[in-house]
Amino acid sequence: MKNAVPTIGYLGLIILLTGTYLYVTDTATQSTSLITILIGLALLATFAVFDWETVKNILDRRSTRYGANAAVMVLVLIGILTFVNLIGSRYSQRFDTTATQRFSLADLTVSVLEELKQGVHIVGFFRPTGAEAGLQHELNDMLNQYQYHSNHISYEFIDPDREPSLAKQYNITAYGTIVFESTGKTEHVTRINEETITNALVKVTREGQKTIYFLEGHGEHNINLTDQTGYNKIQQLLQNQSYITTSLSLVTESDVPEDCNVLIIAGPKKNLLAGEQAAVRNYLEHGGRALIMVNPDFLTESADFSTLLASWKVKIGDNIVVDRSAVGRLPGMNEFMPAVMQYPPHAITRTLGGTVSFFPLVRSIEPTAASHDTLEIQIIAMTGPRSWAESAFPKTREAAEEMGDYTPELDSNNDEPGPIPIAVAITAAPRTLTRQDMTTLTPQEIALRPEEHELKTRIVVVGNSTFADNTNIGLPGNSDLMMNIVNWLAEEEDLLAIRPKSSDTRLIQISLSQMWDIFILTGVLAPIGILITGVVVWWKRK
Repeated sequence: MKNAVPTIGYLGLIILLTGTYLYVTDTATQSTSLITILIGLALLATFAVFDWETVKNILDRRSTRYGANAAVMVLVLIGILTFVNLIGSRYSQRFDTTATQRFSLADLTVSVLEELKQGVHIVGFFRPTGAEAGLQHELNDMLNQYQYHSNHISYEFIDPDREPSLAKQYNITAYGTIVFESTGKTEHVTRINEETITNALVKVTREGQKTIYFLEGHGEHNINLTDQTGYNKIQQLLQNQSYITTSLSLVTESDVPEDCNVLIIAGPKKNLLAGEQAAVRNYLEHGGRALIMVNPDFLTESADFSTLLASWKVKIGDNIVVDRSAVGRLPGMNEFMPAVMQYPPHAITRTLGGTVSFFPLVRSIEPTAASHDTLEIQIIAMTGPRSWAESAFPKTREAAEEMGDYTPELDSNNDEPGPIPIAVAITAAPRTLTRQDMTTLTPQEIALRPEEHELKTRIVVVGNSTFADNTNIGLPGNSDLMMNIVNWLAEEEDLLAIRPKSSDTRLIQISLSQMWDIFILTGVLAPIGILITGVVVWWKRK
């Protein structure tokens, strides 16, 4: 028995260290780790009881005292690091030093998360191997940023092959599907980017669905057509953001439906009938929201909205915008397809900084009066300084044949030089209410009758409709601008487009002489300097 006591001591120490490793690394269950630690402590206690003299001699050694002091210092250091880590986990701060802030969420996403009032649980169905493992890691990093801004976000990952019952419960039909659920609502997405994730959050947390009507019957773009001039891609984008889209004929309907949240009039070629114009005017005067896109009369006539929009202080230019900048020389572009990079400050344009939109065949749209207490009108898109509004252009094909080879030239007497406004946004009070001059009212008077002073009507007028058709909606910036307009009209600013951040690749241009200088410095002089230093040190020591 006496010979076995040291063995029991060594065995207890080994078992104690093994149990501690299992507990710290979480490689075994917590109960298994604790049982292992207790067995190790019991064996060490047995060793101490039966061989106390050896234990006492070990404790009396000077090396033991030094070792104990070192152990205490190590434990103190571990305690300090644990405390700092605890504080850091509860009160953390992130810093993104990249030039494009590619590892930070967009301001609109942060706003959505900060205003989140209900829990959202996110479930990602990924296999832990292959390409899906990388996607899961990417999504985990992104959702970790979402959790940083809101404690209402929770998420987990499930392997659909190991948990087929859960995959069936969530109606999973493809690997890589992400499910968002909140208060009984669910949303499935398969793309991993900030815009998709944020829009899915908004969909499961907002109440109801909004309806967008597209006017038809006058040669407008058709939302069901998939050809070049159709609006089917826009319809898909809107449906992806949980909007209901449908067509509207004011020939069969006497009024704009009451559930219409946004009315879109997309480039009609024929004038609206008197009754149709009255229905649109009545809808707007009662606080309606509309996007009106009017094409220029280039080779073919377009519908005339000048009378309707004049009452909202909007002038539709009888011209076509020409852009002679370098953009027109890009493949597939021409001088009749001006690029828009100037977006005056507005809720619609606040996410469009640095974005380029293209408008094939566009006319000028400009306000005729300054904003006042009942009407606010703001330009939201302007062409570049090398553009101008061409007034002498063929309006019909017969006129084009008479003019022969038409080449636009800036006429300083008749043409308006750029920048040219091509889109305006209007916020106004409903015309059906009796208005008073707000500048003469006290805050108490305004509070007593708030319905008379709330700005409800929203209108956006654009001098082109083809920028959003199936051919051009994929151009840089076009879909962002179109979706921002619709979301603003529908009062869904949280859904304003969030473009994915691009990586900021920076290249250093080095000439041949600079390359030789670098080679001589690092490949010749530096090694020789090190060699000389070594020789000098050796010589001095010798």
